[in-house]
Amino acid sequence: MPGRRPLEPGDPERIGDHLLIGVLGEGGQGIVYRARTPTGTPVAIKVLHARTAADPGAGRRLLREAEIARRIAPFCTARVLDMGVFRGRPYIVSEYIPGIALDALVARDGPRAGSGLHRLAVATLTSLAAIHRAGVVHHDVKPGNVILGPEGPVVIDFGISRVLEQVSTRSGPVGTPAYMAPERFERRPAGPAADVFGWAATMVFAATGHPAFRGPSLPAVMHAIVVGEPDLDGVAEELRPLLAACLDKRPGERPGAAVVLRHLTHDYRPGLSVLPGLVPGGSVGVSVPVGSVSGVTSGRRRRVLLGGLIALAAAGVGVAVPSWLSGPDGTHLAAPDPTESTTSAGSALGRPLTGHGAAVTSVALGVLGGEAVAVSGGSDGTVRVWDLAAGRQIGRSLTGHFDTVWSVALGVLGGEAVAVSGGSDGTVRVWDLAAGRQVGASLTGQGDAVWSVALGQADGEAIVVSVGYDGTVWMRDLMTRKQIGTSLTGRLDTVTSVALGELGGEAVAVSGGSDGTVRVWDLVRGRQLGRPLTGHSGAVTSVALGRVDGEVVAVSGGSDGTLRLWKLGLPGPPPSPR
Repeated sequence: MPGRRPLEPGDPERIGDHLLIGVLGEGGQGIVYRARTPTGTPVAIKVLHARTAADPGAGRRLLREAEIARRIAPFCTARVLDMGVFRGRPYIVSEYIPGIALDALVARDGPRAGSGLHRLAVATLTSLAAIHRAGVVHHDVKPGNVILGPEGPVVIDFGISRVLEQVSTRSGPVGTPAYMAPERFERRPAGPAADVFGWAATMVFAATGHPAFRGPSLPAVMHAIVVGEPDLDGVAEELRPLLAACLDKRPGERPGAAVVLRHLTHDYRPGLSVLPGLVPGGSVGVSVPVGSVSGVTSGRRRRVLLGGLIALAAAGVGVAVPSWLSGPDGTHLAAPDPTESTTSAGSALGRPLTGHGAAVTSVALGVLGGEAVAVSGGSDGTVRVWDLAAGRQIGRSLTGHFDTVWSVALGVLGGEAVAVSGGSDGTVRVWDLAAGRQVGASLTGQGDAVWSVALGQADGEAIVVSVGYDGTVWMRDLMTRKQIGTSLTGRLDTVTSVALGELGGEAVAVSGGSDGTVRVWDLVRGRQLGRPLTGHSGAVTSVALGRVDGEVVAVSGGSDGTLRLWKLGLPGPPPSPR
């Protein structure tokens, strides 16, 4: 955005009760005014341009973002004070932060170093962690959006870029290219991990005076971000491993903001080892660019992100298919003959973990506080967290279910690692793993039991999809606890399991049922896509979504002792395993 200027003819004198003083900045999508309240308090007013506001959903989205922004801790971002519509253009009134932007400071005084750089990194990351903890994503973390005010660094302009990106679909993603994560150029879903990438690129700039990715042109910069390595020359040795991990091309391999902050504040030392992989905050965009399932028409896209603690197959890791897994047409896989192998595929690590005192019915893997953990549910009605390295239970058992916990899933809510469980008492419960307690009220309404749960994000919001005893599949907003759309039902038999993903640009769920079928569901329209996939001779007990050799697939396991692979998105009738 260009710099400050006085008001000019055509600028309004007032917006609401606020007297305008001047312009703080403006760009292609909106303008930011400096103003005063009736009591004389300085404020900043952000107004969308008329052409941007013409989008029927832009105003609603902007005001909703402003409402969510009020959840963010006020110490680390400009507080939202008011919102409204002026001459058909939505606006947000926020706290005015006097100071200088980081890009201007580096241009004036040179790169930051030593304890000053460390304080800047901790302060900005604290802001980012608080933003994610509120369940939202900034989408435009860059030096120009870091203001060094009299009380320390503050991250500003939260929320607006997400609205603008949804409006500006023709011109590409909104943001500053040098600080945008590669998934945004590739039109893949961008979650909190994209903010972590932008933060790391901002810290590289602060430490060196140049972007982490450079090029003579915009396409060259974009190419460098997508395929090149970051230029970390000039970055202090103790920060390099951390920033390099945050700049990983793969969103799921980046540590979350809370994890990075923990390293900065507790483990800030040379040779810091950053544990990559499935960490809180690192939501993985599952983008599966294939054609639609037969009979599906294109429509409004609803992006789905699977939680950061998910299987690698769902993250789009390329998998070569062994010959025993695929049939002649590559459409299914069957279990191999166990007599064909005489050697073990692995060996036990450590001693068995005990404590449930009854059957363990569900497990999930992830990382908590930088340590590999397992979360288990059992027929004793408890959810337990296990430190895999130490071989012991972490904290007390999580209690609340009245009967068997049939399913557990791990993910991220507001930047914190959470588990979601479904049980025989018909409830879905959300657990804060670090605090060791249930978050909010239990979700009910699907009959006497919940068989399966899955976590993800849709349109940037955390969601849980659950399968009930009544045979329905529900999708609910984890923040509001409200059901999204109508329940899905196959009208044939009980649904036993569910997995989330994206197919042909549409958010989908894949379910398995006790009628032996696998079904694909359009989560936006609340309807089944195509005909059921048949082939199992017994109940389908588990399903998963991923990619094999670049193809979008569902994998199903059944009580008939087989594992079957389904290629989704084929034209014509759904394939039937042979």
